Amino acid sequence: MSASASPAPGSVTTGDGPSLHLRLSEQLQALSLVGETLTLRLLELEERLSGLEAQLQGLIQSSGSGEAGDTADMLAATEERIARLEELLNEQPAVTAPAMATVHPLPLQGEAEAEAPEEAEAELNPFPEEEEQPFMDELSA
Repeated sequence: MSASASPAPGSVTTGDGPSLHLRLSEQLQALSLVGETLTLRLLELEERLSGLEAQLQGLIQSSGSGEAGDTADMLAATEERIARLEELLNEQPAVTAPAMATVHPLPLQGEAEAEAPEEAEAELNPFPEEEEQPFMDELSA
């Protein structure tokens, strides 16, 4: 029987055995450096994120308490205004119309003839015809 060397299962055999192992080890080392760099960057990113979350949480709490104070002030002012309005309503049972809201009755047929025709026309037509004004293009030409 002859002693012949058979390759082990799963091993790679080529004519340049040691150089292949050297290249694979160098690539594995480079890959591990990339993995290490990515891991460090990920840790830094997580630290920055946690810092920003803490900062945001502080801002929310400070603005939340300020808004609560503003809301309480608004509610107090509204409550005071409502109380004043209730006092005014209780003091004056009859509501009087303002002077600007007076109603003028229409004149009867006989009274309208007694007035000057221009005044009667002005009362009937509150929007008199205006003469036509030229456009800006016509003015500059």
